[in-house]
Amino acid sequence: MNPTVLRLHVDVELTARTIVTCPPHDPPPIGAAALSIAGVRSVDLHRYRARLNLRRGMVVADIVDRASDDLTHALGPASAMPADEGPVAFEVDRDGPRQVAESAEMAERSREPTLVALFGVPGVAEAILGEGLVLVRLGRFFRWQDGARAHVIAALAASRAS
Repeated sequence: MNPTVLRLHVDVELTARTIVTCPPHDPPPIGAAALSIAGVRSVDLHRYRARLNLRRGMVVADIVDRASDDLTHALGPASAMPADEGPVAFEVDRDGPRQVAESAEMAERSREPTLVALFGVPGVAEAILGEGLVLVRLGRFFRWQDGARAHVIAALAASRAS
């Protein structure tokens, strides 16, 4: 764990880009709320997580205490962090080099229909496409048993049909 970083996992999409760093970018509401916390120098936004980069000499526990009130207004009450379920493998009919996407932006740049389709599924945070399979990881607050598996299978079927 990096003592100058506080990670915030969420169940709402923060950005479709691979990473948005605020500043220099104008922050969306969650980024603005995080930047307003004394001791936070910048925020890196990913699809379902934010990385709060702290000023030198700040103590993470102090930031957590300050952050909880401000972030509750932006996101709602904090929840216990579920365990990382890890990626799930799905069979695909594909040959070619390995491709990785951590955002809709990366998927679109790859021009790989499977990756583009997967990032249309709420909760998908990463996809690694290889020969014959794709590994799909969800954001920490999404669960496979809550329907994500069916949505991924439907997205994979749609990408094959196109």
